[in-house]
Amino acid sequence: MEHIEEASEHIPPGDTGVPMDTAAFQALVGKRLLEIRTSIKPKLTQMRLAKELDLNQGNIQRLESAGRGTVENLLVLLNYYLKQDFNLNYILAEDNSMFSPRLRPEDKVENLDSYFERLE
Repeated sequence: MEHIEEASEHIPPGDTGVPMDTAAFQALVGKRLLEIRTSIKPKLTQMRLAKELDLNQGNIQRLESAGRGTVENLLVLLNYYLKQDFNLNYILAEDNSMFSPRLRPEDKVENLDSYFERLE
């Protein structure tokens, strides 16, 4: 029993140490995607976002409503938000309480396209 108590001391507050089930995690990510989109001014509608990303509005709706959709569409959307200086850790971390929605100035990458080319 002592080992369980010792191990639980290392679990961050709010984290039970038990991973969230897949459906709950998808719903949480969807809620955060909706939160990010609606925080953008001027108002960014699903239709306008879909047009900018060359996706169908239904793709955006599925991702935001329950975190459902294709991996390809999720990656397109995450890449778009990253280029808008949103923090992907905030969107994707199960417990995002330590992250802000926007990247800190020191975490921003000026030209993401050339940044990824340099990594190869």
